[in-house]
Amino acid sequence: MGERGRPLTGARILIVGMAYKPGVEDLRESPALEIFDELARQGARVRFTDSMVRAAHVAGDIQESLLSPQTHEWDLVLVHTVHPGDDLTWLDDRDDVLDATYRLDTVAAKETL
Repeated sequence: MGERGRPLTGARILIVGMAYKPGVEDLRESPALEIFDELARQGARVRFTDSMVRAAHVAGDIQESLLSPQTHEWDLVLVHTVHPGDDLTWLDDRDDVLDATYRLDTVAAKETL
């Protein structure tokens, strides 16, 4: 965010996929938990969507997975875990996607970790 001149404080960030790996609902040892907590600690407004995880204990609270994340405004979308069958075509025309999976070939303008 800082590299793009956007402050992290108050930024609306969506994490796509909280599960440890694709195809499972297991959150144990998922790096997404730590990522979520750290972003929230630094002042970002973080939410998540995951087709296999209904809720997660993050940033000291229970948060439910968003069912329609494409209807919200985001400053950054971080793709962490993509489950089989997930439709992420709504990300195709976005330029604020950070792909940590290296699987989003259809996203026109994306960055990878």
